[in-house]
This record gives sequence, structure tokens and C-alpha cells, in this order.
Amino acid sequence: MAHNDSSKTQALFDALADPDCRDILRVLDEPLPAKEVASVCDLPQTSTYRKLEQLSEAELVAEETKVRPDGHHATAYVRDCDGVFVGVDDDGVLEVNVLPAEERPSDRLALLWSRVSEEL
Repeated sequence: MAHNDSSKTQALFDALADPDCRDILRVLDEPLPAKEVASVCDLPQTSTYRKLEQLSEAELVAEETKVRPDGHHATAYVRDCDGVFVGVDDDGVLEVNVLPAEERPSDRLALLWSRVSEEL
């Protein structure tokens, strides 16, 4: 996925320049709720939500909603990229490409359910 929008590119660079955001990206190999991210990264919970929002705006983190057995839902966050590549093209223009994360089983299941619901 190429970032051609300068505001999106700036959001991406801002997120990657933030050490707390980089720490969060490192721990999000699997979906984690914000409270657990805060605990693992030793961050205040309010800062954690702000950093997760920043990472979401930069399209580096995705949100997943899970329904708990009590019927309430919980939001978990997961890293949504496998790499960020920055280069300069022949015209001297900065190119930024985000390598999307491999598709997870939950993504495939969500796609399957959306296709089934379209058929109904």
C-alpha cells in the first residue's frame, strides 16, 4: 500500500518517530486490549489510548471487536503491517510503502461471513 497522501505520510512518520508508538507496535503480534498494552509497555492508560489512536490514523494498527461471553464487547488492537519502506524515486520524490500484515484467520472468517450475508 503506497502512501501518496502527504497528511497520511506525515501521520505515519509522526507515529514511527514516537518511541512509545514503536514499543506498542513491537508488542502487538497478537490482538491485545488497550489495558494490557498499557501494562506491557508500562504506559499510562490515557497515553496508551492516544498512541493507539495515532497508530490507527497512520494505518499501522487495526482494531478488532470481540463479543465476550457476558454479551458485552471488547476491543483489541493488533499490528496491521509487516513493514514500512521509504525510498526516493527518479524524480527525487519520497515514496512510502506500507507492507500490509498477512491475513489472519479472523480476517478470513470476517470476509467469509460478509460474503455469506451478501448472499442471504
